[in-house]
Amino acid sequence: MFRNYLKTSFRYLRRHKLFSLINLAGLSIGLTVCFFVVSYVRFESSYDGFHEHADRIYRVITDVESPSGAIAYEGSSAPMGPALQAAFPEIQASTRLLLDYFIVKKDINTFSEEKVAYADASLFSVFSFPLLSGDRSTMLEAPFNMVLSETAAKRYFGSSNPVGQTLYLDGGQPAVVTGVMKDMPSNAHFKADILVSLSTLLKIYNPNRGSNWKAFGFYTYLLLPPHTDLQVFNRKLNTFLGQYYKDLPSRYQVSAEPLTDIYLHGKPRGNRSGSAVTGNVSNIYIFSAIAVFVLLIACFNFINLTTAFSLQRAKEISVRKVLGASGKQLRFQFLTDAALIALIAFCVSLILIIMLTPAFNKLAGKEVIQHITGNRSQLLLLLIVSLVTGILSGIYPAFFMAAFRPLNGLKGRFSTGTQGLALRRSLVTVQFTISIVLIAATLIVYTQLHYMQNRDLGFRKTHQLYIDFHFDNRISSRSEAVKQELLRIPGVKEVSLSSCLPGRPTLKRMTETEDANGNMQTAETDIYYIDQDFLPQYGIELLAGHNFYNASDTASLLVNETLIKGLGYKNAAAAIGKRLQQNRQSGTIGGVIRDFHFNSFREEVKPLTLRILPGNFTFITLTLDTEDPSASLQLIDKAWKGIMPGMPLIYAFTDDTYNNLYQAEERFGRLFTIFSALAIFISCLGLLGLSAFSIVQRTREIGIRKVLGASASAIITLLTRDFIKLIAIAFLIAVPVAWYIMSQWLNEFAYRTGISWWLFALAGISAVMVTLLTVGIQAYRAAMANPVKSIGTE
Repeated sequence: MFRNYLKTSFRYLRRHKLFSLINLAGLSIGLTVCFFVVSYVRFESSYDGFHEHADRIYRVITDVESPSGAIAYEGSSAPMGPALQAAFPEIQASTRLLLDYFIVKKDINTFSEEKVAYADASLFSVFSFPLLSGDRSTMLEAPFNMVLSETAAKRYFGSSNPVGQTLYLDGGQPAVVTGVMKDMPSNAHFKADILVSLSTLLKIYNPNRGSNWKAFGFYTYLLLPPHTDLQVFNRKLNTFLGQYYKDLPSRYQVSAEPLTDIYLHGKPRGNRSGSAVTGNVSNIYIFSAIAVFVLLIACFNFINLTTAFSLQRAKEISVRKVLGASGKQLRFQFLTDAALIALIAFCVSLILIIMLTPAFNKLAGKEVIQHITGNRSQLLLLLIVSLVTGILSGIYPAFFMAAFRPLNGLKGRFSTGTQGLALRRSLVTVQFTISIVLIAATLIVYTQLHYMQNRDLGFRKTHQLYIDFHFDNRISSRSEAVKQELLRIPGVKEVSLSSCLPGRPTLKRMTETEDANGNMQTAETDIYYIDQDFLPQYGIELLAGHNFYNASDTASLLVNETLIKGLGYKNAAAAIGKRLQQNRQSGTIGGVIRDFHFNSFREEVKPLTLRILPGNFTFITLTLDTEDPSASLQLIDKAWKGIMPGMPLIYAFTDDTYNNLYQAEERFGRLFTIFSALAIFISCLGLLGLSAFSIVQRTREIGIRKVLGASASAIITLLTRDFIKLIAIAFLIAVPVAWYIMSQWLNEFAYRTGISWWLFALAGISAVMVTLLTVGIQAYRAAMANPVKSIGTE
């Protein structure tokens, strides 16, 4: 019996090619989009979950409140980890990490490593990164021990065993490779290709960092027992740590943050060496909604299209009933049709997924999907979703068609009733609502991206090439001479030195500043070490006071507007000459600069100090006077080899670096636009189905109206009018929904565009245009048809 049902279903699909193609296209694209979206959401939600004890690992974070404002840090102080481990027996293990970057040399080759971390020997006791060689407990124990990732090991040593081999770090210090680990997964919130023992940093490079309780550049991780009461534990932490902060003017509070919450739910926080990877939970909610929307639209399409084309089967159904077919048998036949279409859609979707996965991973900027054909659980899930979607979508049409009266069907008289018509119109109204929401959301996303990319940043970023020289003393000791050598290069207009640049991680220092009442206020501020040429080169406006006079002008400092506003000064001039102490060095405020955005628009401009401090520079910025930098780059490279023999020219452009801050938003915008466009396309298929259904029902009416003199335009208006009404209803529903959703998304940004009324108007107009195009073609064909044939349907 089932075999007969299957044959009938295949025969029906072959006979009605247009119906089959439209239904298959809608369901296949819907399943493909849903698979990609769900894969992305699952990947984003899986960060750090691969560790064996992920549910028991916590990161210690720090909040500092001072009279001039509050600052949140994702890090903690260097001595905190050992102090907590000693004081709390319930802490089963702890480890510290400091992200960094430096130059690595092997033989005559020099490499710039951007993914480096100093780590405690206990790192592999807390985290379960897989090892290829080495002892987990001792690999990072001694100074100048290092562990390489599999990729880094191949880069330096090829196929030979790297353990026991030597590489040279910044300053020519030899380090021994003691282990090799597998590459850290892409869904880890921190990533490193090279791990160096933390004792290398604390005992050799900077012995004082290990005892500094007021610098929060370290990540401290704790392994706690199962089912730890986090609120109770955090209270115990702060009670214990109060002894180290009780005499300071600022209020310090620490808390343990679950490892698996860091990526999506951690607060926006700053860190000395650059933030760990973080995501956006609002994006996850939005993409999850798109997945639901797409499946709903695909289901609604299936219902509308099947119902519309079912009228062509009225006589077939009636004959079957006359010959004795029961309603149960007919319903099973129609559900078999739906399941067959769903099965074919699954096959088409699988082919599309395999073909499009590389492009999708590239758009997402990460390996979201790897080998679907080798992942049985994913294949099974896609098959189940396909069949369930198809069968659920086929239930209403099956009952609808099985209810045809044989006599009416044989005579060509059939009616779906007001209830069925209301249902189908409701489904299309929901589709219109979703489409308008997606169109409006897409417009708002790109409006925000345009706002971030084109708003005045407070500094000049074009034609600025910078060289990263990693604090090399060969430049620090003769910085002015190096600048003059670079200025002699044709095409180079200006040169300056600095420790930080817009778009790059900033340094932070505890700063005491005299407020408007004459009291000294302590707060941690971002700090740029710069020379006297930095401000004019970057076009940063000086509001009051003066720029640095020369390279030895170390007694005066520059501050930004945000800092003086937090201290209660009414204007910039009032802050000039006020006392300021930083790094145990006293000075005065020599100038106040206008705020410039040195971080992403997600963050508010923080208090900033700028000062000259020789020996702390790591970047050289060159302003080029040409649109085509290739010729200048060749000359710069040649000059650099003479200035810094043995060190590669590591350069980038300021505008590229700053724009990279918005890579995540740009990827989100591209993915959102593509998914939204496909959802709207699938919705158009549903609209096509309902318009075809409506025209078939009104064929005789159209013929009579034409005989009585109705024009083609009047017929087209008649057939499109109801759809315009549905759009109007959908628009009224979509506007508040889109406004609420996108307001929540925009709240992620400290600086954001407004949601203008014209965005919704444009979304509504777009929906009308799409509808007129989709329905209008069908309506035009119906209006131009021979009325004699139309009347003959009775």
